[in-house]
Amino acid sequence: MNKKNNVSWIKPAEPSFLRKFKNDVGFKEGPTIDTKRQELPKFDDDSDDSDREDEMPQVVVLKKGDLTAEEVQKIKQDSKPAAEDDPPADGKIIFKKPTKRSSEKFQGITASSSKKKKKDEEKSHKGKEENEGKKVKNSSLLSFGDDEEEEEDED
Repeated sequence: MNKKNNVSWIKPAEPSFLRKFKNDVGFKEGPTIDTKRQELPKFDDDSDDSDREDEMPQVVVLKKGDLTAEEVQKIKQDSKPAAEDDPPADGKIIFKKPTKRSSEKFQGITASSSKKKKKDEEKSHKGKEENEGKKVKNSSLLSFGDDEEEEEDED
């Protein structure tokens, strides 16, 4: 064990012809182990958390009810304290139930599933089928022999 700790390596001197060639070509040495171990200086003005004005999205007000830039900033400020929870002092992680969303925030938003839409379409198609007496094919299913049948019907 003692011998392993005492192992060291010394870089041999560079031959003169290589030195001359590197100078002629303008070769620059890459990073060494020592340069990789150095810590890079930290820049205070380039913080990841803050948004610069030129990187922020541009607010365009088209209608009377659209949000203005000031309203967006107020909403951002209101949401920041809620998102930043202080870690507990004892270091234990405590899981909390998520707060329920109020329906006031999402009054204008309506969502419907594609299944509901399909059922509504099927109901409307069934009503038309009874009235017209024609058979409506389901376009979502694959069929491999229907082309021949259609050609026979047309003759």
